[in-house]
Amino acid sequence: MLGSIRIDEALKRAKERLAKVSERPLLEAELLLAHTLGKDRVYLHTHPEAEVPGRFWELVKRRALHEPLEYITGKVSFFGKEFLIEPGVLIPRPETERLIEELLPHLHGKERVVEIGVGSGVISTILKLHLPGLKVVATDIDPKALDLAKKNFDRFGVDVELRLSDLAEGVGGCDVIVSNPPYIAKDFPLPKNVVMYEPPQALFGGERGDELLGRIIEYFLQSPAKILACEMGYDQKEAIQKRFENFSGTLDFYKDLAGLDRGFIARKR
Repeated sequence: MLGSIRIDEALKRAKERLAKVSERPLLEAELLLAHTLGKDRVYLHTHPEAEVPGRFWELVKRRALHEPLEYITGKVSFFGKEFLIEPGVLIPRPETERLIEELLPHLHGKERVVEIGVGSGVISTILKLHLPGLKVVATDIDPKALDLAKKNFDRFGVDVELRLSDLAEGVGGCDVIVSNPPYIAKDFPLPKNVVMYEPPQALFGGERGDELLGRIIEYFLQSPAKILACEMGYDQKEAIQKRFENFSGTLDFYKDLAGLDRGFIARKR
């Protein structure tokens, strides 16, 4: 392990170590060092002569072994907010921001919303911050996810009811269902930082990947809910359309920032 050295030299060495696992090694080195010091990134550049504690190299080593940066720092940025994140709970992706952006225009602000698979709680939190009048119930099959979601709800001061439940069993009626469920096929190759560290139950949706999505759609069709908003895999549009084959409402798909099919909103007439 390296001893204490200057910030500028430490960043240079850390960048070299992280080059094989990161597309932005210098940025990640800065984020790890800022986290270690309890400072912002500006401090690193205004105090290049300050010494770096040995603990920094422990974090660099973890990242060099493909551990996600978010698990190391315990923080993740989503929708312009900083959320808490912990190992064992899926790390929110920027693609999920699109799900919220697509759903918000369809809400009046007084609906009863059920989020299936709350994870870290980012979707329910952002919905409540934008529309405080929503009545939100969030479910998950994983107690660890529910515990983390509660921490994030408390962090942002939003009132969301949490339930340990498969889909939305026992929740009762609602107006809107929203979900970013597991939708990856069982044999789909994933990067090491994902497959080695993130919870498989939050990634894989079955042999084909759309099995859990199918259960959610069926639940929606049989429920009194008027709107279903879901994220999905880039190659699942046709399969989703087939599941809505006899649907008399509207079904609209949207794309992510890369131009890939990423989700849908179904509305009953």
